[in-house]
Amino acid sequence: MNRKVVMLVLCLIAGSAMAGGSARFGNKLVSTGDAAGKVTQVAGRPDRVIQLETDFSGNIGERWEYYKAQKTIHIIFRDGKVTEVNELYN
Repeated sequence: MNRKVVMLVLCLIAGSAMAGGSARFGNKLVSTGDAAGKVTQVAGRPDRVIQLETDFSGNIGERWEYYKAQKTIHIIFRDGKVTEVNELYN
């Protein structure tokens, strides 16, 4: 029984880690590694763009925010590519 619980927990952790790498916009998908142009084609223009900076005010990327009915989607760019996708449920 204990082994089954451990396996279930590991499966849930793995599933949630993979889910953070993409977001669905209608019937299309934005995933890590996508270029900014593809994201714009799939998701449209972001509702808000935040410049990401180091502690010394150097630019390290951008966070594009999309506001949907029940969630906010954050897409993090570094060097023109998606490095992270987060969905925050309201």
